Amino acid sequence: MASNRRRQLKRERQQLDRRKTAQRSGARETQAQQKVAAAQLDIARRHRRHVQAYVLYGIAIVIAVGHFFEHAHAFQLMSPGLEDLLIGWPMAAFLALVGAMRYGT
Repeated sequence: MASNRRRQLKRERQQLDRRKTAQRSGARETQAQQKVAAAQLDIARRHRRHVQAYVLYGIAIVIAVGHFFEHAHAFQLMSPGLEDLLIGWPMAAFLALVGAMRYGT
């Protein structure tokens, strides 16, 4: 009787050990999947920030080129004072700076 009880306890311990091992293995797989998902999310965020930065760079370039042609008297959208203030070099530089900050974060 005692030997049967020992065998039964041994089987139960082995089953419990197998379950614990399976749980640990599942936890490791889940953690690995979470790390992969976090890395993919970081890549997506970085890509989105870079696209936003390039859009800001593009707008800054358009403003700078437009400002150059305004000063070359190729066309005139508004009075020179307003044009210098609103769509001049400072605005182009500001947008480029914001784009650079967005790219770097």
